[in-house]
Amino acid sequence: MKKIAAISLLGASLALTACGTEEEDAPLAGSYVLGSVVIDADGTRTTYVQTVESLEDGLFTNENAIEMPGNGVLMAGGEHLFVGLAEEPTWIRYTLQEGGGIARTGELSLLEYGARYIDYGYAYVDAEHAVSVISSPPLAVIWNPTTMEVRGTVGLEHLKHEGYDLEVWTTVAHDGLVYIPGRGSDWVGGRILDGVAVAILDPRKMDLVGTAQDDRCNSGGRIVFDEAGYGYVMGDGRNYCHQMFATARDEQEIAENCILRIAPGATDFEADYFHTVKSITGGYESIGEFETAQQGSGIAFSKIFYPERLPAEVKPVDFTFWGHPVHKTWRIVLGDTPSAQEVEGVPFSVIGFGGSGFEGKLYSGESADGSTSDVYEIDPATNQASLKFRMDGYFNGLYELKR
Repeated sequence: MKKIAAISLLGASLALTACGTEEEDAPLAGSYVLGSVVIDADGTRTTYVQTVESLEDGLFTNENAIEMPGNGVLMAGGEHLFVGLAEEPTWIRYTLQEGGGIARTGELSLLEYGARYIDYGYAYVDAEHAVSVISSPPLAVIWNPTTMEVRGTVGLEHLKHEGYDLEVWTTVAHDGLVYIPGRGSDWVGGRILDGVAVAILDPRKMDLVGTAQDDRCNSGGRIVFDEAGYGYVMGDGRNYCHQMFATARDEQEIAENCILRIAPGATDFEADYFHTVKSITGGYESIGEFETAQQGSGIAFSKIFYPERLPAEVKPVDFTFWGHPVHKTWRIVLGDTPSAQEVEGVPFSVIGFGGSGFEGKLYSGESADGSTSDVYEIDPATNQASLKFRMDGYFNGLYELKR
């Protein structure tokens, strides 16, 4: 088993505590941060964060990791790791220490802005600007990650639609702007809001630059940029849920997932750019949003669904089929005419957590039941994957902190 880095906590009364102690084990220090989520048999979720010295093949346990309740979110910038809590609207900051390891150095509460927890839309822009998006009320909070103080807010009421819950999703900072996907869901009625919407925010001016909207496909997640500055968004149908609900209702015409594009400097999708996912995969549909190893590369990845691999008694009409190993990661090379290929070396998998871009590679965790994950390193250049390490729980992020 690989040794885990020492984690220094400031004060004995802190809410987040380490599972192990230096007296029990004297681990090595490191600057790589590894996150995981463990889901117990009763559905209880716990987030773990630890620093590690290297990523050589081995097993990383959560024995000495920082533990916090719920499905937290992680964000890194410079020498800092920010952990967004799931059971209260608070960002906790940890800072890389001399010689490795992290210590808690600050916190920021968004309670006064109406947040009940830290939502899934967030981005680190620079040492003075970060954005945390609240879905209810619809609001982008711009804050300073150095001083841990709020700088201002921008309303996002236009992303909310009557009868649907707003879901803010994988938010991206690129060339000084922040791109916020807004998705609508009605889980009681089994509906996903038609159309794709991405709000574009200038955090320095604390101003909404524009909102790219399109009704040619549904929902949408992370934007991925190429070298020329074009931004690509896949209308992923809320991780295929739009199509799942339509199939359950036995609808005859079901909107396909598609790829849209925003030109450099523009604030809307190009009217003449449209490619369905099935047209570049030979008929297979995407099940999740775009992921990327590096923004500006023009290379994206996504899980693709293989319906013919489902057992005969399982139909894609509810979330049961997510738990079957019938999905595989594909590389999508973006451009005027995008192309797609299966990634070589990754297994078929169930639906779990997203991957993490790290040092020009994409790290993706594959797990059958969430007890442990096999983490694969995917090379965008070669489209090859190799098993890098194993870890406890679901893989939930990999970062390097730098002083």
